[in-house]
Amino acid sequence: MRNLFLASFGLAVLVLSVVLAQPKPDPKPEAVYVKKATRVETAKATLASFGMPNLSGKWYFAGPFDNPDKKGIDVKYPPEKEVDLKATFVGKNDKKFGWQEFKGFELGKILDLKMIIPEDNNDAVIYLYHEFDATEAGRLPISLGSDDTMSVFFNGTRILNENREQPAAPDQFFTQLKLKAGKNQLLLKVCQYGGGWEVYVAPELPDTLPQKVQQQFAKDFPRTGSPAVSTDTTGESKFYEITTIQEPADCVLEVGGLAFRPDGKLLACTRRGEIWLISNPTSKNQADIKFTKFASGLHEALGIYAPDNKTVYVGQRPELTRVVDSDGDGVADEFNTVSDAWGVSGDYHEYCFGPAVDKAGDMYVTLNVGFGGGHQAKGAFRGWCMKIDPKTGKTEPFAYGLRSPNGVTVSPEGDLFYADNQGEWCASNKLCHIQKGKFYGHQAGLRWLKDSPYAERSDKVASGMMYDGQPAPGKTTPKGFPEVERPAIWFPYGRMGQSVSEPKWDTTAGKFGPFTGQIFVGDQTKAVVMRVALEKVNGVFQGACFPFRSGFQCGVNRLAFGPDGSLYVGQTNRGWGSLGGKPQGLQRLSFLGDVPMEVHTVKLTKTGFDFSFTKPLDPDAVAKTDAFALKSFTYIYNSNYGCPETDTQPEKVAAIRLSGDRKTVSLDVPELRVGRVYDFKLNGVRSADGRDLLHKEAYYTLNELLR
Repeated sequence: MRNLFLASFGLAVLVLSVVLAQPKPDPKPEAVYVKKATRVETAKATLASFGMPNLSGKWYFAGPFDNPDKKGIDVKYPPEKEVDLKATFVGKNDKKFGWQEFKGFELGKILDLKMIIPEDNNDAVIYLYHEFDATEAGRLPISLGSDDTMSVFFNGTRILNENREQPAAPDQFFTQLKLKAGKNQLLLKVCQYGGGWEVYVAPELPDTLPQKVQQQFAKDFPRTGSPAVSTDTTGESKFYEITTIQEPADCVLEVGGLAFRPDGKLLACTRRGEIWLISNPTSKNQADIKFTKFASGLHEALGIYAPDNKTVYVGQRPELTRVVDSDGDGVADEFNTVSDAWGVSGDYHEYCFGPAVDKAGDMYVTLNVGFGGGHQAKGAFRGWCMKIDPKTGKTEPFAYGLRSPNGVTVSPEGDLFYADNQGEWCASNKLCHIQKGKFYGHQAGLRWLKDSPYAERSDKVASGMMYDGQPAPGKTTPKGFPEVERPAIWFPYGRMGQSVSEPKWDTTAGKFGPFTGQIFVGDQTKAVVMRVALEKVNGVFQGACFPFRSGFQCGVNRLAFGPDGSLYVGQTNRGWGSLGGKPQGLQRLSFLGDVPMEVHTVKLTKTGFDFSFTKPLDPDAVAKTDAFALKSFTYIYNSNYGCPETDTQPEKVAAIRLSGDRKTVSLDVPELRVGRVYDFKLNGVRSADGRDLLHKEAYYTLNELLR
C-alpha cells in the first residue's frame, strides 16, 4: 500500500511539473480601433478586433426571378420563405438555376449584377445571401445602395423595403442588424427596373463600441452620403429603436394625420388628400403590414380622429369632414361636412389642423394664417382656434392670435394645447395652453374679432417690449409684459427644432420607458422628436423641454402611440424641407427596455429648481461647481419674423444639494425672473453606475414664481 501511495504521489508530481513547465498562452490582444486606408476596411478591421462579425466571407446569389410590371418587390419568391443553398428554382423566362457563390463580391464597392447574370437581366430580381456567426447578441449597422429597389431580410424578418428607381450609390440606406448568438442569416433582394443593376454593401461601427473609437472613426472617415436613416452619434439608438414601415409603391405617404382605431388598425391621412388604412402596424415582420386606401379626394388633410372602426373625422383646408365606411368593406362611402365656418382664399399657407377632441366630445381645429401676399387673415377666422360640436356642426370662435399651429391636442386631464411655429409675431417655436377667449400673439387674426363673441375687444395690441417686462434693448418704451398669453414652453430655435409639430402625451404606463405623463413633440425641419415635462404653478403651465430622439428619415409631422406602446411617427417634407434622406414616410419608435440616464423633470422651487433623474447619481459628479452651468434669456414681442435669444445673462447657482435617494438635485438660483427661459448645460453629471447623461441640455420656461 505504501509503495502504491508513493508511486501515485510521484506520478502526480510528475504531471504537475509537466503542467507547470508548459509555456503560457499568449495574452488575448486588446480590442482597439484599427485604421486602414478606407472607411470600409477600417470598419472591417475594427469589428474583427472587437470580435464582431464584419460581413466578410462567402456571399451567394440566386436569380434572375421575374419583375413583372415592377411588382417583383412584393412577390415572395422561395428564398424569402427559406434559404436552402442546395435548392433549385425556375425563374424569369423559365430559366432554371440554383444558389451560386458570388466570387467577385467585395464590401464597400458598387457591384455590377449584370456581370454575374449576363442574360435575362432587365426587369429582374436577384437575391444575395450571407451567413455568419456571432459570439453574442448585439447590433451591427450596415450601409446599403441599390439600382433599383432594396429589401433586407435578417434572420427571417424583413427589416428594410425601399421601392425606388435610382442608380446605386454608397449610403443610400442604413439599417441595423439585431445579432443573435450563433448563426445569423442576411438576405438582400434587389429588383431591376431597366438600365443598370447594381448593389452596394458595407459594415459600419455600432454605437456599442467605446465612444472614443466611434469618434475617431467619424473624424477619420466623415460620411459623405445621405442615408435614409441617419447614423446615431448620440447613443439614442441603444434605448429607442427606429423601424421603417414601408408604404406600397402606389402610396405617397405624406402624413398629415395619424390615428389608431379601436381595433388596432392605424389610419394615416395625407397631404395628397388620401386616407390609408394600415393593418398589423405593430408587427415586427413588415411583410405582415398591409396598406389599403380608405378614402381619397380630400384637400390637404392635416388631422384625423377615429372614434370607432367605421367613422373618421378629418380636417381639410375648407372644412371638418365626417368620413364613414357604412357597409364595413374597408372603403369610405359617405363624406359629410361637419363645419366649414371659416374662410379659404387660395393662399397656399391656409392650412387647417385637427381635430382634437375634449372629454365632452367637442372638437377643435386650428387655422393657419396666410403667407402669400396681402393680409395674412384674408380668409375668415384665419389665425383662430375653432370649437365644433360634431353632432350639430355648431362652430364657436374659441381663441385667437395663432400663427402656424401645426399640432393641436388634448391632454389626459382635458386641457387643450397647440404647438406654433416661429415667424412674424412668434419669436420662436412654442407650446401653448389654449383657453377660451385668450390671445396668443399673432395680430393678423385680430381683424375677425368683430365677428366673434369678443367683438367688444380692441383690435390693437401694444408690441415692442420683451417678454420679461423690460423694454427692448436700447429702448426705454414700451415696457411691461405683453398682453398675450405666454407659452407654456419656448423651444430655443435651432437647438430644439425649427418647425415644431404635433404634441402627444405618453399614456403607455411605462411601455415607452420612464416618461409616462410627459409630452413628446415632433419637429418637421430637424426630423427629431423632443420631450417636454410640464408643471402647473399658480394655475399656469410651465416647464422644461429636452432633446429626445434624432435620426428619422424625414421631417416629423404627426405622432401617435400604438397599442404596443411604440410611438408611430408620420413624416413629410414637400415644400417645407427637412433633414433625412426621404421625402415622406412612416416609422415606429420603440423602447428597447434599458432605461437611459436622463434628466427626468425640472421643477420650480421657492429658491431655484429641482432636477430629478432616471437613475441615482454619482455624488462626486454633482458636487463640482460647474456641474450645472446656467444662463437665461428672453424674447421681444414684435412683428419681426422670429427673434434671436435676447438679453442673455449668466445666472449663479448658489448651492447644490443631493437628495437621500441620490435621484434629485436641488439648485439655489437667486433672483429668478418670470418671462425668461433658463438654459441649463449639465457638465460631467453621471449615474452611480458610471453612465453619462444621454442629453445634457434642459430649457425651463418660467411664467410664474411660487408664492
